[in-house]
Amino acid sequence: MNLPLDFNSAEPWTRIVKIALTIAAVYVIAVVGLFGKGNFLGGTVLLGFGLAFSAVLRRARRVSMGAAGRLTASAVTVHPVRVWGVSLNVPSGEFSLDRFSAVGLAERIVVVRSGSIPNNSGIVQLLGRPGTPNIEVMIDDIDTARSFAEELSATLNLELQSVAVPGQTIRRYTV
Repeated sequence: MNLPLDFNSAEPWTRIVKIALTIAAVYVIAVVGLFGKGNFLGGTVLLGFGLAFSAVLRRARRVSMGAAGRLTASAVTVHPVRVWGVSLNVPSGEFSLDRFSAVGLAERIVVVRSGSIPNNSGIVQLLGRPGTPNIEVMIDDIDTARSFAEELSATLNLELQSVAVPGQTIRRYTV
């Protein structure tokens, strides 16, 4: 593996946030339109659902949304990521590699219908010691992520560990 390595595991989240902001803008236009036409009941109902949905989105902002930065032989530098003025929940700063204990590989099990090919995804991250955030370096299909994690582990001379994904079931079901 050649270092320095530029990475951006926050890219899927930037797409998700753009979609959510677009939906929110359309929603606001609909609410204003209903109130503007004098349909106060419809506007109030839509506003109530919008407020409930925004509460859910605020809780979702606590989820780690990847990272963007550069990995060198001695440090990793990550920078804030913003989408249309909204900051994503990503680590930022410069961290020397001795502040990381291992390279982690987490597998997200995708439940699929029978007859289709499962597409489990893998998340490769640098596992921070206490006081240092975990930094997601790559998200891809599990086979690509596994080979990348092994190569990164060897390059950085860090142990490769399997990492549990919060909220994921270990069992694989076929429906």
